[in-house]
Amino acid sequence: MPHLTLEYSINAGPAPDSQPLFNALHVQLAQAGEFRTQDFKSRIFPVDTFHIGLGDGDASFVRLNIETFFGKSAQQKKAMSQVALRVLSEHFHQALTLGNCDIAVQITELERESYARVRSSDMVENA
Repeated sequence: MPHLTLEYSINAGPAPDSQPLFNALHVQLAQAGEFRTQDFKSRIFPVDTFHIGLGDGDASFVRLNIETFFGKSAQQKKAMSQVALRVLSEHFHQALTLGNCDIAVQITELERESYARVRSSDMVENA
């Protein structure tokens, strides 16, 4: 935890290099949200089928969902959103300056009680 899911419309420009993008997000979000960088799990999805507004124009989008457990303060969540927007704006700079692009960040809070996982280290210890 946390999990990052990044979606972007393919007309938002060339695909970003995900390794430096996620490294920057992990480092800066770790500081803003008091996470450990090794706990981030991130994925990226280019979206080739989408519809914005009435479908006219060259509008594009970039959307990051940050999933984390309840317990972050409003100030931490605001800092996380601002950090993520800054990093995404740097990596999707061309879409912002040359097109009609919206970049959005959402923080989704998960309940610890309903979250379950098993780790490979758990399997080794129980073998």
